[in-house]
Amino acid sequence: MSMHLVGPYMTTTKYNGKGRKAPNSERERKAKAEHDAWLRKRGLHPDQKPLRDAMAKARGAREINKIPDYREGSRATVPLSNAVGNGFKTGVMENLHKEKPEVQKEILAKASRCMPLYNKGGYQYATEGTDMTMVGSKTRRG
Repeated sequence: MSMHLVGPYMTTTKYNGKGRKAPNSERERKAKAEHDAWLRKRGLHPDQKPLRDAMAKARGAREINKIPDYREGSRATVPLSNAVGNGFKTGVMENLHKEKPEVQKEILAKASRCMPLYNKGGYQYATEGTDMTMVGSKTRRG
């Protein structure tokens, strides 16, 4: 590694192997000891994590950051639903087979004319007077 590629902190700071600056003065060591004592008093010191986890498990607390398993076939951990919308299937296309042939033809003709008429626009019905050569390339402003 070339030294010109690393930042100035690599050459101006003393490190102890874990990437943290080593406390080199008595004042820094005393402050770190006081901070560790403060953390231990509240049960937050990193050394106390296994004990904290065991106590939480004993009182029945659930894990806060439990990430569900989204892999294929693991539906026990994540309830999934394939229903989209409000669950009712009363749309025109679902009941198309119940209509008369001339009505089916008209529905399919109108469905084929639903398209984004403007650049980045939502789906709209293209009327008979719509210039089909410009569909999707016009802007809404003119």
